[in-house]
Amino acid sequence: MPPVGGPPDVVGFTLDEATRIVAAAGWTVESVLETRPPRGTLRDPRRVVRERVDTDGRLMLVACGERSDDARV
Repeated sequence: MPPVGGPPDVVGFTLDEATRIVAAAGWTVESVLETRPPRGTLRDPRRVVRERVDTDGRLMLVACGERSDDARV
């Protein structure tokens, strides 16, 4: 059962920071989905770009790498 109230807003934080903040608030990150450009690879640090709580009360984060090896991406 998730804690009462919603999880803290961690959009924009690095994935590591977001996980610590969420844990301190009593929530658990159930899954992390990574997104990236179609033909690019992105490197760490990864930042949270979206968060949502599903109907079962599980917290899911979407993260994206911050840097690219290719300046065009």
